[in-house]
Parts: sequence; C-alpha cells; structure tokens
Amino acid sequence: MKINSILRCILIMGCFVVSVPLLSQEMVVLPNGGCGRLLDTNTSSSDDGGLLCIRLGKETVNPDNMTDTDVNSYASLKPGTGAGVFCSMSLGVGTTGTDFPADKPVYIDFASDGFNLYASFNAGNFVFYNNGQEVYVTGINEHFLLDLGDNQQRRIIKVTPPAAWDEVRLVFDEVLGAGLVFSQIRVYNILSEYYLAPMTYLSQPADQTIAAGESATMTAMINNTTADETPDNITYQWQVLNGGTWTHLTNDVHYSNVNSSTLSISNAPVSFNNNQYRVVANSSFHTCSFQGISSVGRLFVNSVEGPGTIAADQTVCMDISNDPALFTPITGELISGTAEYQWQSSADNIVFTDIMNATSATYDAPAVMQTTYYRRGIRSVLNGNITAYQYSNVVKVILKQNCQINGIVTNRVICARMNNN
Repeated sequence: MKINSILRCILIMGCFVVSVPLLSQEMVVLPNGGCGRLLDTNTSSSDDGGLLCIRLGKETVNPDNMTDTDVNSYASLKPGTGAGVFCSMSLGVGTTGTDFPADKPVYIDFASDGFNLYASFNAGNFVFYNNGQEVYVTGINEHFLLDLGDNQQRRIIKVTPPAAWDEVRLVFDEVLGAGLVFSQIRVYNILSEYYLAPMTYLSQPADQTIAAGESATMTAMINNTTADETPDNITYQWQVLNGGTWTHLTNDVHYSNVNSSTLSISNAPVSFNNNQYRVVANSSFHTCSFQGISSVGRLFVNSVEGPGTIAADQTVCMDISNDPALFTPITGELISGTAEYQWQSSADNIVFTDIMNATSATYDAPAVMQTTYYRRGIRSVLNGNITAYQYSNVVKVILKQNCQINGIVTNRVICARMNNN
C-alpha cells in the first residue's frame, strides 16, 4: 500500500512538472485590441552599464513585466541625462527550453515618449540571440547629431526573425552623446501569437454567370497562412440576400458545402438569377471572438423562359401579290440577358433552315413561290454566356395561284307592253 501511494505521488508530481511549461504561456486580452499568447520565457535581464555612461536617471527596470499577465505593466528603459561614450543599455527575456523557430512572427507591444536635446549618435533596436550570439536585429529609432527623441504611441510591431532564437533584448546603444534627455522606451508585452479582429480574406467571392440548370461555385478563403494573425479554429457560414435580409444557407438539392470556404450551387433554377452570396467566417482565441464578412458575389442565371409568339398566318395570291406582310411579335420573350434573333423557314413544317441576315425581332419575308412556314428563334446573351435558341410558334403563308374572279358582263334590253285594261 505504501509503495502504491509513493508511486501515485511521484506520478502526480511528474504531471505537475510536465504541466508547468504549458501554464507559462498565458493568454491575454490586450487593451489596444486583440488577443495574444505571452512568450514562454524563464529568464530576464537588464543592464544600464556601458563605458563612461555618466547620466542622471538612467535605468533599465522590470524586464519580467514584458511577459507577465498584467498587460498594462511594462519594462522601462531610460537613457537619462548627461554624457555618454559607448553607452549600452538593454532589457531582455529568454528561455532555456526549445528555441523559438525561424520565420515565425513574434509580436512586441511597446511605446516611447520624451524629448531629447543633445548631440549624439545612437540607436534603439530589438536584438535576437541564440546561445548568446546575435542572429537578427530590427531597429526602432536611430539618430545622428541632433537627437529630438521619439514619440510613438503604444502599438504592436510584428517581427519575423529568419533564424531560430532563444532570447530577445531591447538594446539602446550610444556611440557618443551629451546633453538633456527626457525619454523612456516602454515594452508592455512580448507575444508568440497575436490575433486582431477583423479577420482578413485571402480570396473573395467572384460574380458567376451560368445557364439555367448549370452549376457554379463561390469561394472565399480567410488568410490563414503560417505567418498571419488568424486563429486556426475557423468556421464558415454562407448566406444569401433574401428580401434585404442575409439568411443562412443549408445543404439541399441546390446548395452544398455551406459551411466550408467554397459554396457549391447545382442545377441552378432561373429563380436564382441575381442572387447575392457572402460568407461569414468566425474564430475565437481565449476570450476573444473574431469575425470576417466577405464581399458579395452575384450569381447570374442566363435563360430563355419564353420565346414569345409571332403573327400571323397569311394567304397570298400569285396573280395579285405573293409578298407576305411583315411578321411581328404578339407577346414578348422572357429572357435574362440580351436577346439575339434568328428567323427560319420551312417548306414542310418539319425541316427548318436559317434565313440569312434575318436577325431582327420582326421579319419582312420576300415573295414566296410556294406555301412556306416561318418561325423565330431567340437566345439570351448574358456576361458572355449564350443560351441555345428557343423557337416561337410557326406561322404559315399559303400561296394560291389565282385569286381574281372571272365573270361575264352582258347588256340586255327588256321591253314591256302596257296593258290598257
């Protein structure tokens, strides 16, 4: 029994030891917006020394504040007032664990203020080290001769070192300087991850034009590359504008993948013409919620719902005039795009052929030499999409050889004798 208890205690202690590094990377909500994960560090350092740094008020203090959970606490670097030759001051945090990987962003929450008036040559940098060796430098200020200081509001800068590192320092170096200095650089947080709403899109929905019954896709992808600021747990919801209200889509006979980055639209009916679609992406990190609403993609469904009707059957006569009257529409066509016409004729009402240059809404046929049938084809052209022709009713032009009536005209004299009785 005692052995089991001892083993249990060892197991619990082992779990606690394993859990400690995980707890050290705290997640915080930042006052200037967004959420972040503090850099996992277990060492800190400060140095306000250097050669001949004769300055009043110079200090580098509270390096631990750069990775603590109080998001408004900060480490402070003050150059002080006086003279300096080869002054070097720094604040740093590091880890004795795994190196921070190369080409992965780190985010530094800092501000600076003050007014400096002295002749100097100095520079402020964030410097990254690996095993004590400098591997990357990014500058935040640099002055030559007249130093008027830096005033930068609290902000987050994104730095992507090209090499693995295990320590980062804020370093202020001064080759030569003398005069009045009233300044301070404050580092609030150093973050291994940082997410700021709203999320941004790598691609947006594009307008689509299809014929009725065809398929289309709408795609909108959140920018979620390895070097961005977007959490991984992204969800998508496609919507359609319905009577002025954006309505969630559900998977059915026409829609699929409504909860993915690509919406599929199948066998689109004519009623989908001019539909507007967008996607809403959501994600979360710690207590922060993020949302990104895409731009709108419009679906155009090209169709001919009705080819219209034309008028009318006619009878023409060879001995009077065999030229048919103008064919005109009775009812208009129902189409999505721009109408294109093609008239056809037939001798047997079975086989129809196109009539050259007969491409208007009306048609004035030439004189016929036999009974002939006519119809009008119509197709819709919309954003480069062209439907097949649909055809109107057929009108018949009957040709008669003789339509004049031949009669005999005679003159007769009728005599009548009066009866006196």
